[in-house]
Amino acid sequence: MESSYLVLVVCFLVCLLVRTGYELLKEAGKVNPENKLLLAFIFTAMCALWVCWFSLCPLDPSQVYIPDAVRWGALGLFILGMVLAVGALLQLRGVENIDHLVTSGLFARIRHPMYTGFILWILGWSTYHGAIASLSAGLVCIANILYWRRLEETRLLARYGETYRQYQQTTWF
Repeated sequence: MESSYLVLVVCFLVCLLVRTGYELLKEAGKVNPENKLLLAFIFTAMCALWVCWFSLCPLDPSQVYIPDAVRWGALGLFILGMVLAVGALLQLRGVENIDHLVTSGLFARIRHPMYTGFILWILGWSTYHGAIASLSAGLVCIANILYWRRLEETRLLARYGETYRQYQQTTWF
């Protein structure tokens, strides 16, 4: 295995650990999510995570042949994921400290379009490249995304109560 690939995997997983650690500390009330320096650090870690991810798959040492129809379908999933994630980011105008429940636009049908986008682009990008080893790291990331989602759902239920519960019943994921 090439050392550059291994470095990218380690960087990807460390950045994932940083973000998950932040979520755990936030949940425990040990960090202030309004601290701008902390948010800049977490945002930088997430950017590094995605740069590593997009670099990993083309360099994957365990690439397998993927039929063209599947490859192009996977590229479509990746693009859909990008549209959802970037669209949600633009709609929220931020990633933390949103002071109201967003239920319009992309959020009218999908409760977590950014997380959904992340999952789609992980699956799409790794499949497009036939990147088996990278997909394994991506599955660890997807498990973390599902965990972040669960933490967020708990916070939103505590904050918005029955309003959020009704919103959950009309939306997917």
